[in-house]
Amino acid sequence: MNKTVVATAAVIVIAGLGVAAVPLAEEYSARQIKAGIEFDGAAKVEAVEVGLFGRRVTLHNLHAWRVGDVTIGRWEVWGLSWPLGDLLQGRTPLSGLRLGDPLQAAHVEVKDLHVAADDAAWNIGSLTIDGFDLGRYDTTGLGSMQFSALAARIASALSVHRFEQKQTVYTTPGAADRTAIGAFTVEHFDHGRTGSMALTDLEASPKAPAAPVFRMSELKVTGLDLTRPLKALSSPAWRPGMPVGRIGLETASATGFGGVGLSRYGISLGSITSETTHEGKEVSRSRTRIEGFVLAPPLKGLEAIQLRLVLTAMGLKEVRLGFDCAGTEDRARAEIAIDRCVLAGPDLAEISLSGKLVRADDAFWKAIDDGDNFAFLRTKAALGAARLVIADKGLLERALKAFATTSGRSAAETRAMVAREVRQFQPSGVLITEDLTKLLDTVARFIETGGTLTVDAKPDPAVGLDKLSSLRTPGPDWVSLLGLSATLAR
Repeated sequence: MNKTVVATAAVIVIAGLGVAAVPLAEEYSARQIKAGIEFDGAAKVEAVEVGLFGRRVTLHNLHAWRVGDVTIGRWEVWGLSWPLGDLLQGRTPLSGLRLGDPLQAAHVEVKDLHVAADDAAWNIGSLTIDGFDLGRYDTTGLGSMQFSALAARIASALSVHRFEQKQTVYTTPGAADRTAIGAFTVEHFDHGRTGSMALTDLEASPKAPAAPVFRMSELKVTGLDLTRPLKALSSPAWRPGMPVGRIGLETASATGFGGVGLSRYGISLGSITSETTHEGKEVSRSRTRIEGFVLAPPLKGLEAIQLRLVLTAMGLKEVRLGFDCAGTEDRARAEIAIDRCVLAGPDLAEISLSGKLVRADDAFWKAIDDGDNFAFLRTKAALGAARLVIADKGLLERALKAFATTSGRSAAETRAMVAREVRQFQPSGVLITEDLTKLLDTVARFIETGGTLTVDAKPDPAVGLDKLSSLRTPGPDWVSLLGLSATLAR
């Protein structure tokens, strides 16, 4: 019995000594981390705290200038995936802030982050990350755009369960224009691919603004794919203005537009939405809509007053427009199509465009995917067909009436004059054929009577994109080359 009591007491004493030693170990670890951060003179930190049981490290007033100039008021990490023995000896993934090292943590919080690099500045009120998993990444050969290249490489090696950033202000190089974001949230980021993203209270303003030039209340995106842009930005050869590659997304919506830049001209906009669906790996269908666009120029400001006078001459107080465009990308059939793009305005017109490119080869897809415009010079892709339909719903009458008001002629005289000019139109350096004359006569009759004008392009054979430049040379027969025809329906 006595032996049991003695053994139990010994265990209690040893455990007590261990618990009592934890604060000493944490203090020792904090000193080691601080020394590691400041070792090479490229960073300073005011204070470091360590919590061994929670695998927590907190940095206060960190200032680093390895890549750009970075200051952080407070940086706290919980749940570090790091051996406890290393933490006890002061060795953590934050020691010395070694760029390129992997880092995993359950939770990260950053307060008062300021970054100055490449003549630009970022100010971030707070940043919170859950499920942070950064793999090892390359820090050599960053090139002249060091901060951009390093950020792209970090993003390519990173996966995050949830990211939230608040009170962000970005100041552009040179002009010092400001872009402010109230909150930015990302869910399920995985090495450049994003499950969902939301942005609220976006404002863009010039230096020392009286009011935002542009404002957007909310942006939501799902299925965002940044792998191509991150690969391009990671290259030391990348420079501003060079292509970054195609950005993929499943859905996107933007609402709550405003700002002086729009209100100055009396412009309001309801929403912009885009969605893409995939049918296997080879076929995708996309649709983009712009809804709630209204132009109602106020009676102030020279340009706005000029717009108001034009609308008044057309018998309009405002212009309302909607845009709806759908397209299909079929790599198996080597085709890309504009199924139907429609621009419509009540009491004005409905204009729709459709068309198809055929023989889309590897060079064409490289130009589309990588943004390599030089690849278009090698492609054999061709225009297979196109159709433009203009359904007049009052636009002709209103436009001719406005023109007549400024020219001193009657509306009937103006209509006859414009139709005559169309019939007599002889474009310079173009072969004038009977087919072209017929096409122009159809357009002239549309001006005279209104209705629905349809212009078709059905080249036979399909016209290669590399051949379209011949339209700029003297003497081409546009009608025959493009297979042009026009019809009029009343």
